[in-house]
Amino acid sequence: MKIGKREVKIAAGIILVCFLALVVARCVQRYGNFGDDRPKDTAAPVTVGEVNLGSIEDTLFYTADLHAENEAEVYSLAAGKVIRYYYKEGDPINKGATVVTLERQERWDEYMSVVVEAPISGIVARNYLDVGELATTTTPLALIVGGDTITAVVKVSDVEVGLIKVGMEAKLAISAIPGVVFNGRVHEVSPLLDSNTRTARVELNFERADPSFTSGMFGDITIVTERKDNKTCIPAGALLYEKGGRKSPYCFVIENNTAHRRSLTLGIVNEDTAEVIAGVKSGAKVAVSGKDTLKDGSIVRIVKNR
Repeated sequence: MKIGKREVKIAAGIILVCFLALVVARCVQRYGNFGDDRPKDTAAPVTVGEVNLGSIEDTLFYTADLHAENEAEVYSLAAGKVIRYYYKEGDPINKGATVVTLERQERWDEYMSVVVEAPISGIVARNYLDVGELATTTTPLALIVGGDTITAVVKVSDVEVGLIKVGMEAKLAISAIPGVVFNGRVHEVSPLLDSNTRTARVELNFERADPSFTSGMFGDITIVTERKDNKTCIPAGALLYEKGGRKSPYCFVIENNTAHRRSLTLGIVNEDTAEVIAGVKSGAKVAVSGKDTLKDGSIVRIVKNR
């Protein structure tokens, strides 16, 4: 059977239509509706936080050994063997109460008791010896701690000491007492710098808010050098900077699934939050995670609100 030119054209047209239909189907599958400016799967996933009005603190952080307000190690005026401790560790004790008795040998066949009394009132923090052990006049028998405050001394660099003033608010966290924050103040700032370390001595006092505190514990101290209220605050995780340090800060504001770059003027910046003087307003949504790959005008997909 002879195929004419008309039949060939019709067959070619059918093949072309099928090919175009296949291309269109593939495009729809990949790119979605033709009204979108770009493929949907190119939208960058981001987590967003909100800019809001709040309080912000500028702080300095230190670590230190901690001591009770009053501490006294108990000694005997004469050597002897420990007979008995009258108070367990953690027990309250009054000044003048018998802490321990010793057995002092005067002659080979005669013994005399030595009574050792508490020099201050407080809590028995430690009994150093066991019954039967020998104590000399230079051997501490017990440690008594008292008072309602915890004392800490930190060494502050010459750069930071000028920022710290007597009376400034401070906070104390002790890993051995989780979940408890001890409030306190700067008690004393030394006017002299150590010529070797270029540091100054700063003493702080904290309220003894938990009875389980023991002298000699280790703590993390935060000194609040400045506090501002009712300020525009942005999550610190939303901040970006130009190359070459912490200059020219900016962020990405998310509106209608589009990222808009905004230059910022900042005030106080701490670990969690930054004060915004200019650049964004309260209520704005800003990219926190996923921000590093964004450009001005990037299409985004919000995966989580913080």
